[in-house]
Amino acid sequence: MNAHMNTHTLRVGIDVGSKRHRVAVGLPDGRLIDEFDVDHHQLGFGQFVARIEAHQARHQLSVMVAMEGYNGWARPRDGQIRRHRWTLHNVNNLKLARYKEISPASAKTDAIDARRILELFQLSTHLPVAREALQEVVATPSYADPQA
Repeated sequence: MNAHMNTHTLRVGIDVGSKRHRVAVGLPDGRLIDEFDVDHHQLGFGQFVARIEAHQARHQLSVMVAMEGYNGWARPRDGQIRRHRWTLHNVNNLKLARYKEISPASAKTDAIDARRILELFQLSTHLPVAREALQEVVATPSYADPQA
C-alpha cells in the first residue's frame, strides 16, 4: 500500500458478521463520515453499494474496501465488491488483534472494529503493524463468485 492510494481514496471498513455487517466510511484525512449496518443478503448489499457510490460521487474519490472476516461470511460479497472495480483488502485478524492491543478502545464492538479498520488505512504508510494487517485481494476465486 502506498501513500498515493491513501491520499486519494474513500476508505471503507467492514466488520463482517453472519447476519449483518458493520460499515465505517472515512476520508483520506482520517475523518469518519458514515457508519451503518447492512444485512447479509442481496438487498443489504444493494443498499451498501448505493451508499458507497453516493459518497464516491460526492467526494470524487476512488474506493478501497477492507473486510474483516473475509474467508467466512464475506463471500460472495468479495466478488461483488471487485466487480465494482473497488480495491479490496483482507484484514488479517491476528494483526488487527495486535493493533487493538497497541491502541486499546473502551469495548469490543463491531462498530469499533469497523472504525479500527479505517485507522489501519490511515496508519498503513507509517506503522508496520497496520500495513501488515491489510492485504490486497488481487483475484477472487471463481468458487466464491461464479459470475466473475
